[in-house]
Amino acid sequence: MTEKKRFSIKNLFRAKTPPPADRKVWQMGIQERSDSIYMTTPILYSVANQSVIVRTCTTQLKNEIFRRGYDWHPSFASKCEECGKEHSNTVDECSECKGHNLRKPDRKQLEYAENMFDGYVNSSEQLLIDVLRELEDDLNVIDDAYIVLVKEYFLDGNGDIKLHRIKEIYRGDPVSMNIYADEYGERGIKGFTSLTDRAFISEDINECHPETSETLHPVHYVNRVHGEEQYFVKGEVLHFSKYSPSRLYGQSPVVTLFSHITTLLAMEAYVNTSYTKSRMPRGLLAVQTRNMDSMRTFWRAVKEKMEEDPHFIPIMGIEADNGKGSVEWIKFMDSLKEMDYVSVKEDLRDRISAFYGVSKIFMADSSTSGGLNNEGMQILVTNRAVEMAQNVYNHYMFPWLAGEFGITDWKLILPPSEEEDEIAKLRKREIEVNIAASVKNLGFEVDMDDEGEFIFSKPLPEPTAKPKEGEKGAEKDPYAGTDIDASQLGQLQEQALTGGNNQPQEGGGTTRNKPSMSVGPDNRQSGLPKEAGNQNVDRRTERKVG
Repeated sequence: MTEKKRFSIKNLFRAKTPPPADRKVWQMGIQERSDSIYMTTPILYSVANQSVIVRTCTTQLKNEIFRRGYDWHPSFASKCEECGKEHSNTVDECSECKGHNLRKPDRKQLEYAENMFDGYVNSSEQLLIDVLRELEDDLNVIDDAYIVLVKEYFLDGNGDIKLHRIKEIYRGDPVSMNIYADEYGERGIKGFTSLTDRAFISEDINECHPETSETLHPVHYVNRVHGEEQYFVKGEVLHFSKYSPSRLYGQSPVVTLFSHITTLLAMEAYVNTSYTKSRMPRGLLAVQTRNMDSMRTFWRAVKEKMEEDPHFIPIMGIEADNGKGSVEWIKFMDSLKEMDYVSVKEDLRDRISAFYGVSKIFMADSSTSGGLNNEGMQILVTNRAVEMAQNVYNHYMFPWLAGEFGITDWKLILPPSEEEDEIAKLRKREIEVNIAASVKNLGFEVDMDDEGEFIFSKPLPEPTAKPKEGEKGAEKDPYAGTDIDASQLGQLQEQALTGGNNQPQEGGGTTRNKPSMSVGPDNRQSGLPKEAGNQNVDRRTERKVG
């Protein structure tokens, strides 16, 4: 009889559940490459290169994305060596661990990368900006870009990688490059290869190379060209997408716009044929006649004429039973104006350019700009598309590239395409400083954190000092702030002493201040009725004199 385990909270927290063994029920966002017999990768590149609209959009995007080049920026202003806390401002004490062992970014980390980026980055005499422009073309056509690093490795006695040095940087061709993953999208567990023999592949990680006895390394990417395969290990290739990123491949924008692009190509081909060959007649002229032999002779002459002049209109004779002749024009196709060629082309162009985020003003079309406001809006829309594309490099590709170079204190970024963005940041900072000064004038305490953000706090009110024993507080004037003059004040004091008697005083005093208006009490003891008195009297200043 098995003994039951005693239940306790301690045993409950120690219990662990295994991960699901069957992973077929959840695919985890796996997105395979959707190549078909009709839209393979070479066909998509061919269609995109033939379209004037697509080439214009992609070229303008490239020009704006890389217009200001790239630059190295420090990742922090000061970094604590004890806890690793990075501060955006130069500080003397770490805000996390209160340590004083702080350092600035190490400039020596950039020596090798800067020397390499200043010249050609591969044997094909390409600059780094040239490789980046190729990658952008791949993103806009296939949405799959591959950057390949050719490395020199330094191994230990067991064949493990200890150090590496990047020798060249290439663009990987999406036509032949593939992610080497299993059916669940996991990389590095399906096959293993040797660093010196990249054509060798094995499914057993514990196996060594049969000839060199080298240790095998996990395969993450493969390049298939001319029936041969070249395998790449981790850290040599990076795949990324812009429009539809997933665990594996992206989705081609050209596939989405395929019908629009091919329609435009057909329209342009029709116009080209109309102006060059024009083999298709615009119509047919049918003539009813009873003498067909004569008509056939005439038709031979017409054919000869058409070979000489492609715009010649053919004429055909039709024999009639009633013996009556007639002439009838039969139209085959509408003209370009009747087919609404211009409006259809404009609609297709707008749909394609809207997908890429390129406004008409960047395509040298200002017909519908509508003034500076609309032009500014078009530029803003395109700048948003450029910013989105730059974020793919700044937040994904460049950090990976800097990490492979061993650079941790600096980051490679693409500056904003518009210089106004820098000015806007300065204006925003100026507004923040002015707001902070105004808040401080209201009595708030203003401070700044490590990120440069202002912190506002309300100070506690100071306690009022109580008067000491034997001291009297300052006497307050009960009539302060009123319109009572000195003479009235004396009279009111007398009335208070006599108990508020309003009888006329003997030897009545005189008033120094007379009212500006000749007003008086209701009853001036003149013998007139009460109603005849002046009612416009302010009782607060009324005073009877004897």
